[in-house]
Order: sequence, then C-alpha cells, then structure tokens
Amino acid sequence: MKQLLFVDDEPKLLDGLKRSLRPMREEWNMTFVTSGAEALQTLERAPFDVIVSDMRMPAMDGAQLLSEVRQRFPQVVRIVLSGQSDKELIYQSIAATHQYLDKPCETELLKATVMRACALRDLLGSDSLRQLVTGMHQIPSQPTLYAEIRKEAESKTASIRAIGAIISKDMGMTAKMLQLVNSAYFGLRGTVSTAAQAVNLLGLDTVQALVLTVHVFSQFASTHGLGFNIDRLWEASTKTGALARAIARAEQGSALMIDQAYTAGLLHDVGSLVFAANVLERYDATLKTSHDKGISVWEVECQEFGASHADVGAYLLGLWGLGDPIVEAVAFHHRPSDCVGSTFSTLTAVHVASVLQEELSQPPTGDVTSQIDSTYLDRLHLTDRLPHWREVACAVQRAAGKEQTHG
Repeated sequence: MKQLLFVDDEPKLLDGLKRSLRPMREEWNMTFVTSGAEALQTLERAPFDVIVSDMRMPAMDGAQLLSEVRQRFPQVVRIVLSGQSDKELIYQSIAATHQYLDKPCETELLKATVMRACALRDLLGSDSLRQLVTGMHQIPSQPTLYAEIRKEAESKTASIRAIGAIISKDMGMTAKMLQLVNSAYFGLRGTVSTAAQAVNLLGLDTVQALVLTVHVFSQFASTHGLGFNIDRLWEASTKTGALARAIARAEQGSALMIDQAYTAGLLHDVGSLVFAANVLERYDATLKTSHDKGISVWEVECQEFGASHADVGAYLLGLWGLGDPIVEAVAFHHRPSDCVGSTFSTLTAVHVASVLQEELSQPPTGDVTSQIDSTYLDRLHLTDRLPHWREVACAVQRAAGKEQTHG
C-alpha cells in the first residue's frame, strides 16, 4: 500500500480531499496535515512514497517545504497542488518539485498523476537508485550552451526564436523546459513536445526568470571519467534525435510523433548523465566491464545498479510529466519487445535510430551482429522497412557531414 502525505493550511480543503479520495483507501494510506513543520515531523516518524503540498502556507511555504523534503527524504515523490499564481514561488519550487497540479484539481487527474508516479517509481528495483534519481534536482547541461543562452537572454535583442534554438540543442535544457511547460501551472491543453514550442508558449520573460534567477539550467561540470565522456554522449544523442525524427517522417508519422521522436532521441540516454553525475567511478567501471567482456552497457548497468540508464532516464522524465510516448521510448529503446504495442511508434523510431547511429559511428569491421530487435520488428510487420531506414540513416549522416563542412 502506498503512503501519501497531503499538506494544506486550510482544513476545509483537506476535508474535501479526504472525501474525494475515499475510494482510494484500499490502495493508499493517506495522512493529512496543516503545516510544513507538521509534515516534516510526520516524515521523520514513518516512510512515505509521495507528498502533495499546497504552495502558499504561513511560516513555511510549499517551496521551502519541498526543498527540505528533497534534502532530507530524497526518495519521496514531490507534487505541488496549488492555485497560487505567484510566479516567484513557482520558480522557487522548480528544483524541488516533480509535478505541478493546479488547484482546484480534478480528483481523477490527481489520482492518475500519483498512480503514474508510483508506477514509474516501481520500475526501479533498488532503493538506492530511487533515492539517486528523485534526489537529482536537475540534469546538468553542457557548459558552452549554458553560456550561450545566458548571453542571449541578457542581450538587448534577446528573442524567443534564438533561445528556443539554443535550448533544443541540449538534453538537460530540453528536459527541464518540457517539465515546466507540461505542468498544470501553465494551463495548457495537450502535451508540448519540443523546446521551440515550450519557449514560444512560456515567453521570454519566463525563460529569463528560469535561466537567470532560478538557475534551472546549470552547467555540467567538466567531469570526464576514464570511460565516460560527456561530449561523446552529447554527439550520439543529437545524432539519434535527428535520425529518429527522419525515420518517423519517412513512415509518415504525425507532426506530433515526429516532434516526440526527436525529443525522445535526444533524451534517450539521459540516464547516463544521472549515473555519471552521481557515481562516476562506479559508472566508469561499468563501462570498462562492458567493453572488456563484450556485454552491452545497459545489461552491465542492470547487474551493477539494479536498473539501466534507460530505466533511470524514463523514471526521471516520467516524474517530470513528459508525455507517455517519450517516456516509453526512453524506457524501452534497448528492449522494445518488452513494451506492449503492435504499430510503428515513437519507440520504434528511437530504437532503430539509436542502433543505426551506433553502427554508423563504428569503423567497418566485417560482419557484426546488429542490435536491432528483430522480434519486435517482426511483431510490427516492419522488418522489410529496415533497409530503407538504413538508407535514411546514411542520408542523415551525409547531411550532417556537409553541414559541419560548410559550417
């Protein structure tokens, strides 16, 4: 049974939550408190899976409470439920919050959000990894791009288009921007899938507040292990995103699917950043074992950490509220057969793109067994499309090469 803690300084609102969530008593053990101090005392006495907090409260507001929870109880999923429109408080809570829900919130939406967060949490079999992921308040971003966006935002001629273009090139910036724009706080209908859409909807003022005041987009420290290299990861991610988009377009996917394929391709290895940023020496050893024994990295990760970078990345992005197609593609891009589905999807594009990108990055060595999941493609009746996708991959690679040559 999941343990949930609800915090709101208005007793009548808590009573309303109790009544509306009464049907969940068989699945959730719910505790209701009226202050941040009481919430922290409650967390000290017993373990909880989720905390749902109001934003504006006396003495200790929601931003302060959730920041304290992140520091002291990082394994707890942190959700804001607030009708407060004060942007400053929302910005202050970004680093410490996994999900935002607008008050008044439909009971079904609240239930679905909590249940999804708990289901994604259960993807990870290790308590230490759950703490690692939920304790990460941001994905470090590439330093050069961080400096670039700061310079653009501070310039007198700052433009949404230019900032959107910069953000779309970086996995950390893209993920955090999509986390915010997909929150209920902005009251948008549908899922925003790209940084360009997000910046256009958020506006320059909001982006400046995020970048310059809250420092949501932080630099990735110049950390390079013996095996881990952020530059190589970045290059592979951008190529995979471009190729996934091209494959989705070749299959005449919808505009939304094409956008999601690019975003998921860009973020598909984001879990590797979590490992590298937190346990670099162990992760270096994992990469060495993979290389020395000829075992895939994600399989060695499962042996060492209890979950792969795909699991970790999907969990993190799921908590942040990215759309299901993106989370699904990140979670299963190495093993798509484990996912339910019988038609071409964002997952298909990302799985194929990640494998073909890896193949193209390696020097020709004769016959090499492809990591394409043939069982999955057979199930989708798409095996005969693989030769065309290889042609698409080569075309994308040639185009990228020309761009670098003339750039």
